[in-house]
Amino acid sequence: MPNDLKNRKLMPLNQTARSDTLVHGNPVTTRADATVENTFPGLEFDHRNLEKQFLDGLLFELHAGSGGWLRDYDRGRGFPFAEADYEAGLMIWAVVGNLRDPDAPSGSSQQLRWVIGAGGSAIFQIIREFEPGPVAVVLGPRRSAADFPSMALQEQILQALRAGQNMAIPLPGEPPVVVLLGQRAAYLKDGVIDPERYEPGDLTRSLCSPWQYDFTDCGCWYWASNKPDMVAVTPDGPQIYNFQRLRTGEIAPEPPTHPPVVSQQLWGRGHAAGTPVSPEERVPRQMNHADLITGWEVLPVVIDDRETDRMVARPAVTLPDSELFLDLATIVDRLVYLAGIEHALMIEYLYAHYSIDSSRRRPAPDDTGPLRLFEAANTILSVAIDEMRHFRWVNEILVMLGQPPAVRRALRTEDKDNNGRFLDHDFSLTPANQARIDWFIRIEQGSQDVDPGVQSDTIDGMYTRLLLSIERSDEIADEIKERVQHLIKLIIDEGYEHYHRFQRVRQLLPQPPDESYLRILEDPQPLADTHPAKGLEDRVNRSYEVILNLLLVLFGRGDAEHGQLLEATRIAMVDSLDMESLNLILAGGAPLFVLPDLSSEVNLGLFSAGPGLAGLPGPMVARTAGDAAGPEAIVRNATRPLDAVNEIDSASNDPGHRLMAERSAAAMSQVRAAFLTTIRDGEE
Repeated sequence: MPNDLKNRKLMPLNQTARSDTLVHGNPVTTRADATVENTFPGLEFDHRNLEKQFLDGLLFELHAGSGGWLRDYDRGRGFPFAEADYEAGLMIWAVVGNLRDPDAPSGSSQQLRWVIGAGGSAIFQIIREFEPGPVAVVLGPRRSAADFPSMALQEQILQALRAGQNMAIPLPGEPPVVVLLGQRAAYLKDGVIDPERYEPGDLTRSLCSPWQYDFTDCGCWYWASNKPDMVAVTPDGPQIYNFQRLRTGEIAPEPPTHPPVVSQQLWGRGHAAGTPVSPEERVPRQMNHADLITGWEVLPVVIDDRETDRMVARPAVTLPDSELFLDLATIVDRLVYLAGIEHALMIEYLYAHYSIDSSRRRPAPDDTGPLRLFEAANTILSVAIDEMRHFRWVNEILVMLGQPPAVRRALRTEDKDNNGRFLDHDFSLTPANQARIDWFIRIEQGSQDVDPGVQSDTIDGMYTRLLLSIERSDEIADEIKERVQHLIKLIIDEGYEHYHRFQRVRQLLPQPPDESYLRILEDPQPLADTHPAKGLEDRVNRSYEVILNLLLVLFGRGDAEHGQLLEATRIAMVDSLDMESLNLILAGGAPLFVLPDLSSEVNLGLFSAGPGLAGLPGPMVARTAGDAAGPEAIVRNATRPLDAVNEIDSASNDPGHRLMAERSAAAMSQVRAAFLTTIRDGEE
C-alpha cells in the first residue's frame, strides 16, 4: 500500500452516519467508518463478486472449490476461443498482474502466479492484491494440481504473454489454452461502485440466501452484526430473552415474575436463580430456519434493546450556543479534564473487578452463585478495558490538536461550568457493593436520558458537548475535525453500552446487606513493612508506574504505531499488573494504584515531561531537535521501576520472589523489544 494511504480513514459524509444522537433503526455499524472491512467474503458485500470482472469482457466464477471458471464473456470482443470451448469449460490456470515488490523501483512488478488446483477463493486473494496496470489470465481445460502443464507448454504460455496479444494454444482433443490480456478493471465511477458494470444485487448475491439462514445461524455480534441477540420485553426488564424464540401469540408469554436468570442454558432446563420455574415460563423453542422463512414477520422491532411493536418518534435534541465551547483553549481544557476522568474511572472499575471473590475460570452452568459472580466481575473488567481505550482516544485527540498528552488521574470531579450541574464525586478505591455499582450506572447514563436543565451532567453529556463544539469550531482544520469527531462518537457509543452492562451487574450481584462476595475493603491502606505481602504491594505499584510510563511514550509519539505499542503495553498489563494484583489479594493485601513520582525527565518521543507535583508529571513541552534521546534510553527508562525490583528479587532467598522476578523480567524484556522494534521501524 502506498505510504500516503497508510494513515487515511474513510469518514462518513451522509447525515445519518454523522448524527451525534442515537438514530432509531441505524446501529453504529451503518456508519461508513465503522463497518467491518474484512474481505473473505466481506460483511457488507462479497468482495469476490467485485473481482469476478477484473479483466474487461470476462466474467469469472470465484466461489467454486474446484477453481476459478469462466462464467460468461462478451461475444463481441473476438476472443480467440469458440463457444464450444466455453461450453466445455475453461478454468483459470494462471493470472498475471502488478503485485507489491519492495525491491522494484516503483514498489510493484508484473508477476505470474500459477493457480492450477487452487480454489476460487484462493485465486480471488491473488487478484485482490493486483494494483492498477496490465493484467492477464491463462485459461485452459480442467486440471488438478497434480496435472501441471509440461515445460514445453509452459514455455508456449510464456511466449504468448511476452508477445502481448490474445492467443490460443491448441491442445489435442480438448479446448485450447487461452492467453488473454488487458488492463486491471476500474470498479469505481464518480466515486461509487460502477452501476453500469454491476447490476443491483450483484455484490451480495452469494451471501447467505435466503437472508434468514444468515440471521438464524449467526449471533453474538459477528456476521449478522446488527441482529438483536438477547433483549428485554419490558421497559426495565433484563436482557435475557432470546430474540428468535418461537412466539405462540401476539405477545410471547414473558417475562416470568422471578428474578433474572443466570444463563440461557439454565432457563431452558427450567431453572432461574436457583429456583424451578413453571412450564409456561420456560424459554420457548428457538425459531429454526423454516420458522424464520415462513414467519419472520412475527419478530418485533427492537429499540434500546427492548422489544416493541411501535416506535415513538423523538426529535433530535441539540444544545444552544451557550452550552458549547466556542474556543479551542476551552475544548483542550475539557479534553484534559476528561482524560483524567477516564483514568480515574478505569482505576475505580479495576478495583471493583478485583474486589469480587470470583473464579478466573467460568464455573459450570448449574453452579448458580459462582457463575453470577464470574459474570459480574468479567462485565466490570470489560468496561475497564473500554475505559483504557477511551483514555487512549482522548490522548490521541489532544495530540491531533497539537497538544501534549494528559496522563493525570482526576482525584475528584469538578464543576467546570460553575453552575452546580455536575456529578459531585471523590474518586476512591471502593469494592463492588451496590452503592458503587449505582455510581457506575449514574456516570455512564446516556445524556439523552438526562434533562440538562435540571439534572447533573454525565460523562456522555460531556462528550456530546465536545462533539458539537468541535463541529462548530473555526480553529480546527476540517481533516483533523473529522478524525476527532469519529473518535468521540466511538466513546459516546461505547458509553451507552456501559450503562446497560452495569445495570446487568447490579442484577447479578447479591442484594444488600449481603456483601460476603467481596474480598477486599474500601480505601485500603499500605501494608506494614513487616507484612509478608509488602513486596507484592510494591510490585503492583511499580507495575502501574511502568504502564503509565509506556503510555506516556505511546501517546507522546502522536498516533503512529499505536496498535503495536498498545499490544506491547498489554503484555505489561496482563503479565505484570494483573497477575501480581491477584497474588497480592490472595496474600492479604489490595492493589493501591499509587500514582508515581517522576524523579527524572521522561522523553516521550514527540514531547518531554519533567518532574512535577507528587504523583503527577510536570509540564510537557515540544521536544527540540537537540534533546532527542535514543529509543533504547526512552524504553529503558519506562521499564526502570520494575527492572529495579526484579534485580533485587532475583537475588532473594525466597524461591517465590525469584520466580516472580524471573517472570516479570521476561515480560519487561518482551515489552522493550516490541517498543524498540516498532519505534525504529517508524523512524526509518
